[in-house]
Amino acid sequence: MNKLLNLVLGCLLLVAQPLQGVLAATDPKKETQATHARENASHQHAAEESDAEAQDSEEGHSEEEGNPAAEEVGHADHAEEVQGEGHESHEDSEEPVLTLSADLLRDLGGEIAVADAGVIRQQVSLPGEIQLNKEAVTHISPRFAAKIVEVRAKTGDKVSAGQTLAVAESSETLARFSLQSLISGVVINREVTLGEHLSPSDTAFVVADMSTLWADIALYPRQVPLVKVGQSVRLSTNYGPEAVDARIDYVSPSVDERTRTGLARVFLSNENQAWKPGMFVQSDIAIGEYPVDVVVPESAIIDLEGQTTIFVKEGERWEPRPVTVGRDDGKMAEILSGLQPGESYVIQGGFVLKAQLQKNEFESGHNH
Repeated sequence: MNKLLNLVLGCLLLVAQPLQGVLAATDPKKETQATHARENASHQHAAEESDAEAQDSEEGHSEEEGNPAAEEVGHADHAEEVQGEGHESHEDSEEPVLTLSADLLRDLGGEIAVADAGVIRQQVSLPGEIQLNKEAVTHISPRFAAKIVEVRAKTGDKVSAGQTLAVAESSETLARFSLQSLISGVVINREVTLGEHLSPSDTAFVVADMSTLWADIALYPRQVPLVKVGQSVRLSTNYGPEAVDARIDYVSPSVDERTRTGLARVFLSNENQAWKPGMFVQSDIAIGEYPVDVVVPESAIIDLEGQTTIFVKEGERWEPRPVTVGRDDGKMAEILSGLQPGESYVIQGGFVLKAQLQKNEFESGHNH
């Protein structure tokens, strides 16, 4: 019995051992732990392989495309090199210069002067009118009542002093006598006809010496105390003769009661007969003078790219030099900076140098 019992227990033990292995293999908890272990191992292996591939990729990218930082440095070096070459090329190219000779400039209408001190005159511009010089006008009349029997002169004729202009016959004695010009000049009015009877109060001819005229200038109340005899005046018109420089010869001691204006007068020379009575003129009267260190004609100042400029001689070339302009009187201008006394500069013809400078700049590529 005991032997049979031991045999059964042994068989059971033999059967239980494989069953335990199967149970252990089918235990969910243990199987999950095992699965996690296997997955972790697999992930670690995949990560190691990914890191290895990334490292290989970076090394390959570095070898094929180069280091980005190094590439940037290379680009910077290249840019500096190009910039340096461009700058050196720009510096090496010569700036446009003007080497036009003084003789050629004069042949082209230019004029050169040396900078010096001068005077700027404060001025006032006033209207005026050309008048006959009433002190050089004569009215020719018969000495007594007479009949005109001969006329020898007409309006516009130039006559000499003592020349016979007409012949008259006395109404009382029938004696004939001549009407003669008292001065040399021009017959500006003939008021007699053949056969006309005249009395001593009648005017037969008016003769005027046109070699001198009056320029009468109206002085407004504000200018009356400022304008004096001897002051310089420039007379000009928008038509007719060239402007002339003269001096005030007369200032009326009174003002016109109707207009309340004063009167200044210039005895105007008119030998060439260019000025005509009745012309309106502009009178620029110098009422103040200011000495300055450097003064130039306004024709010397030109505009170059928005700057007031004077062409100054430096060695063998002409330098377009910006200047600062001070006071001016419409004819001359004060130079505060940019031109020194003793320097040669262009009075007329600056536009020729300006055109040459612009041409040179265009050809040399400096026309930025």
